[in-house]
Amino acid sequence: MQVSQIQPEHRLLVTNHESFGYFASRYGFRVVGAVIPSLSSEAAPSAQQIAALIDKIKESGAPAIFLETGANPNLAQQIADETGIKVVTGLYTHSISEPNGPAPSYVEMMKYNVTLIVEALK
Repeated sequence: MQVSQIQPEHRLLVTNHESFGYFASRYGFRVVGAVIPSLSSEAAPSAQQIAALIDKIKESGAPAIFLETGANPNLAQQIADETGIKVVTGLYTHSISEPNGPAPSYVEMMKYNVTLIVEALK
């Protein structure tokens, strides 16, 4: 399993919004926080919430913010610039890709997402 390449203490996820909880629980990741602390990608975080997330990222050592396809990367990029981490885009969370894309089935979607996550956390 690809996830075993990452030491448990380094399995840290910062996401665009709270959409990876089940994944984290199943595969031994810890969700450090979310750019938009809501299940809805339409919500807007307060300045206090953003500052708290920046502190959590710095304290945890999380190396990346993970964004799903279609997410606006602007706020995540500002947080990444402030913390010195990278933004990884293109994870599939709510749908699969077109048939000739990187995630044309549920199984391929999971493989694709795990590969992006593991590569970013190495």
